[in-house]
Amino acid sequence: MWVIVHAASGLALGTLLHAPLWVVVPAALALHVLLDLVPHWDYTSSSRRLLWAALDVGGAIVLVVAVWKGVGLPTRALVAAMVSALPDLDVIQAVLPLRRDRAFFPSHWRSFPHGACGPGWGIAVQAAVVVLSLAVVTAWGK
Repeated sequence: MWVIVHAASGLALGTLLHAPLWVVVPAALALHVLLDLVPHWDYTSSSRRLLWAALDVGGAIVLVVAVWKGVGLPTRALVAAMVSALPDLDVIQAVLPLRRDRAFFPSHWRSFPHGACGPGWGIAVQAAVVVLSLAVVTAWGK
């Protein structure tokens, strides 16, 4: 999944989960793993992957800050969004000329059953997760 999807779903998790950070942080990491199982399209093999990555990360930052501040969400929602998105720093190796055989987060390892599909369905699935996450934040925020 894209960074913005993990960030939006993390906001939703942090909005719903009224728990201390020691519960929220591992829950946000588990959410990242679960979403990586869902078939989706990753831009890491696209010829425009650097552009996609910049738009993805920039969009995630703008979305998280705007929604967190705009809705007045608790700090745990911001933390959940950042923690859920953080494992995608592994994407850096796919968009920059670095070694591509090392991923730190388990759902990015080659042996992990990472969900995949073409761009049409893959982008639609991710858009649906973002819309659902924002609906949760809107309904249960504050």
